[in-house]
Amino acid sequence: MYGVKESVVEVVCIGEPIVQFNAVTPGPLRYVNLFEKHVGGPETTVAVCVRRLEHASGLIGRVGDDELGHFITSWLRGVDVDTSYVKVDSSGPTAICLVQRGYPIPGRSKVQYYRKGSAGSRLAPEDIDKEFISGARVVHLSGVTPAISQSATDACLKAIVTAGENGVLVSLDTQIRPQLWESLDDAASVIMKFVEFANILFTDLGDAEILIGESNPERVIQVFKSIGVDVVVLRLGERGAIASRGSELAEAEPLPISIEDPLGAGEALAGTFLSCLIEGRSLFESLRKSMISWSLVASIRGEQTNLPTSRDLDGAFRALYP
Repeated sequence: MYGVKESVVEVVCIGEPIVQFNAVTPGPLRYVNLFEKHVGGPETTVAVCVRRLEHASGLIGRVGDDELGHFITSWLRGVDVDTSYVKVDSSGPTAICLVQRGYPIPGRSKVQYYRKGSAGSRLAPEDIDKEFISGARVVHLSGVTPAISQSATDACLKAIVTAGENGVLVSLDTQIRPQLWESLDDAASVIMKFVEFANILFTDLGDAEILIGESNPERVIQVFKSIGVDVVVLRLGERGAIASRGSELAEAEPLPISIEDPLGAGEALAGTFLSCLIEGRSLFESLRKSMISWSLVASIRGEQTNLPTSRDLDGAFRALYP
């Protein structure tokens, strides 16, 4: 195992859970009449993925005291994610987003967020329980949460400092969402502070260009590792992903699928990779399994519906890589 320790909740995720209304038909939202309702949010989806793969996970965040907030907590409890530190906050609504599919670029989704003043944006340092963090193996967060408020940024910083002080691995997915930041310079300044604490980093070439001014995969990996990141996983979209740990380098391609909705696929990759890391899998197996999960989620609408179970993922891996 990669420096992980025994714990009850193995992976603690920190972030805002949201309700995603996903257009059933492609095209501009103004013409869409039917939507599917799903639980979403990058950290939330990672927590569900990890639990689906038979590792205990928990979420720290806030939802509104409304029907959508209760929908989120009911869903998470139903899939056995620890919600002990998901607060129900009556001072703001549960955040939502609308997903426009296949327009203006076929095969890609466009997301409109409604999260200003949401309960989740009120995440604060007092929400971070030191015992919950220190008892985990991995703490995972994304670049989305620091974008939603200063108090959320402060909460995330408290979490990763607590993790570092207690030998807990810090996992960061950069996930720069330009619509949530005042500017890309602001995004880079804040997220790079978190990169300095990260043991495991998930990113892509677009984010790397913003953060470190590099878009060559080899250079991206080199620069992040020179900062002190131990494991770098570089997503390349439909071309697959590259992972680097020490002197090891692994590459994997997605399955030959028709992409229905790529939202949540990156989180499926991250959750699967973290689960494999906890299990002590090789870098190659970890990345290949992660790309299987990526492909499964990208093939349907909704971030969490098609997340594989451990049994199904193992079966797919054996069939594809005999």
